[in-house]
Amino acid sequence: MTPDRAPLWDLSQQSRANLLMALLPMLLSGVLIVAAFLPARGDLAQDEAMWNPPYQTLLTTLVRYAALEVSADTPAVTLDARRREVLSLLGDSQRYPDSDGDDQQATEPQSDEQEAARRLKAVAPLIERRTPADTQRALQIVLALDERSRAQQDQARLTLKRNLQALESTMLLAGLLSGLLGSILILTALNRAGHERHTRERNESQQREALGMAAHELRRPMQALLLATDALRHTDNARAREKLLRSIEGAAEQMTRRSELERLDAMYVQMTALPVMTDLTALVARHETMRVRVRRPSGPLLWMVDATQVQQIVENLVENAIKYSDGPITVTLDPPTALWGPVIRVTDHGPGLHPSLHEQAFQPGTRLATHVPGRGLGLPLARRLAQVNRAEITLHDTPGGGLDVRVAFHLPD
Repeated sequence: MTPDRAPLWDLSQQSRANLLMALLPMLLSGVLIVAAFLPARGDLAQDEAMWNPPYQTLLTTLVRYAALEVSADTPAVTLDARRREVLSLLGDSQRYPDSDGDDQQATEPQSDEQEAARRLKAVAPLIERRTPADTQRALQIVLALDERSRAQQDQARLTLKRNLQALESTMLLAGLLSGLLGSILILTALNRAGHERHTRERNESQQREALGMAAHELRRPMQALLLATDALRHTDNARAREKLLRSIEGAAEQMTRRSELERLDAMYVQMTALPVMTDLTALVARHETMRVRVRRPSGPLLWMVDATQVQQIVENLVENAIKYSDGPITVTLDPPTALWGPVIRVTDHGPGLHPSLHEQAFQPGTRLATHVPGRGLGLPLARRLAQVNRAEITLHDTPGGGLDVRVAFHLPD
């Protein structure tokens, strides 16, 4: 199977699964209805004699004949006509179920219908004897057969009624199950579509945020590169030129590292750290300028961090302090304590920030001062970088006015 055809096969498999799920309510309803209809169909398909009283006409005619027979005023012609009518009804085998049942061997067990047919055939000889007593015996036989037939009809009607009620309940259940399954399938499809839309929107948002952060991080080394190249043109001092060249090389290295598209996801979306033993004293010392003062231990302070990411954190915090204040900036590196690892503090002497806005400041796109250029990504990026390096960033007001931003590293487990 070629790679190009694999998606088509997968799509076909998914289409068949979706079709089966869509047909499931209909198939389930059909199976339930058919299963419930079969017993009722069997009842309805019974012999017509089961539903039409087979002995009613015979019984009525025999009662009239018996009444005429005991009456002294009945003409012989009328009596003979009634007798022939009774015998004619008895001779019509199509009227009565299993009227040929006596053809079975006497040794074989007989059913109720065969026993009824045998008893019915005993009526004609009794009528032909033409005596009131024999007629009464024949009348009793037919009456018993009629009562038995009516009892069977009542039982059949009761069974049919139960089966029809079961069919009605099953159809109602099938409708409810079909509707329920349909609703579940619709909700599942809507939830899946909503989840996919949410995932797509989240991915798009992360991509936009990653691109914004990448652009934000590229701007700083670009500015440093432009300032260094401009200063290089206006100096003839060899040591100054060497320092500027190193600055240019460092800015170029940062731009190269931060502009690699294949690393954007690891750098700004699914952030991961590559910790190595890093001298935090040397790292914070790089940020010392005429406006930025660095306070650090006299010796190296080694800690397991991703040096590049911690460098970005300090750069963002210093840049924010410069943008939002006019006075000097202090970067302080405090050694570990019993509760925390090293703490990097960036302190400015600007207007500060109201405590209610401390957490809001870490939301992407939040700009606390509209007159200051930027996209509100510095602090959010710094917090995310701190988290992957097992550190926390918190904001604190300073007593004399200004803001103290602290990056506190957790102690090793």
